[in-house]
Amino acid sequence: MRRHYAVAGIVVAVLVAALIVFAGSRSRGDDNGGGAHKATAATPPTTHPSPSAQSPSPTDYAAMVGLLKARYARHPSNEKAALALADAYLMTEQPAKAQRLYTKVLATDPDNEDAESQLALALHASGHDDQALSLLTSVLRADPRSQLAHFNLAVLYFSEQKSSQARDEWRKAAAIDPHTSIGHTSQSFVNLMEGDTGGGAAKGG
Repeated sequence: MRRHYAVAGIVVAVLVAALIVFAGSRSRGDDNGGGAHKATAATPPTTHPSPSAQSPSPTDYAAMVGLLKARYARHPSNEKAALALADAYLMTEQPAKAQRLYTKVLATDPDNEDAESQLALALHASGHDDQALSLLTSVLRADPRSQLAHFNLAVLYFSEQKSSQARDEWRKAAAIDPHTSIGHTSQSFVNLMEGDTGGGAAKGG
């Protein structure tokens, strides 16, 4: 069964960043699909309070996905364009399409942690939790400081109603680097789960 996610600022940010790159390349006449892909994460199920204040409308999402599809169509071999579109598909509840793109990236770049971690969420969104857990465990075994993998593992645990394990993973993600988007969002979720709205500092895990 398809999993539904609330939209938090971190997911919106990656789409906005991708569109800025897209628009900038067009305005400069530079159509090579450049620009760094930012590690992003889907957010917890809608039963969890989201720290974001606003979310774009479905029409906004359709426009963003459309622009990212156009960009990818021009540069089908560009890894960053593929990851940006895959993230957009994941955010807009199209996990099968996201899964195909993450898999394509991994076929040519098997050590891409972002693609592996996001593929796990796509598998989770399609109901394949065992595969998702196995993939995230593999990523963290290779790199225990993968902030995105810790964040996504927390999402997986939370959707399975394993709140304490989810909190621990978000705490670990925040402790790795509290200044990144993932770190800030992770700490926000920890604070919400602990009833602390004062923005306490990340604790070690």
